[in-house]
Amino acid sequence: MLQNILGGLLLFPFLILIVCLILSKKIGVSPSRRFGFAVDWTTPFLGVSVTVLIHTIWDQWLGFYVAGTVCILAILFSIVERLQMKEFRTFLVLRKTWRVYFLLLTCAYILLLGIGIALQIIQYAN
Repeated sequence: MLQNILGGLLLFPFLILIVCLILSKKIGVSPSRRFGFAVDWTTPFLGVSVTVLIHTIWDQWLGFYVAGTVCILAILFSIVERLQMKEFRTFLVLRKTWRVYFLLLTCAYILLLGIGIALQIIQYAN
């Protein structure tokens, strides 16, 4: 049963986002910080979910590239922060990186779901 719950959470990581939003409301996190809190907790599950979807569709483990993307984003944001600001703020760079990574993973997740469904329909039609 625990395997089914974990599998469902990995397949639908936005359930974690919704649960985090509800929990943050219950524990009294301010409305302005609630969504950021939920996004921060959902991002690792999205990363695993995208890796599993890629493996399911193309039978290749590309987790290294999914994890490497966050490193490249951190380097790019560090360069931009250093060029724009006199004082380098590490926490701000990491938060920007994590939030942009969430957006990229969300787009990849939706795209991979669409591709997977389309490939299954094509395979079923043949």
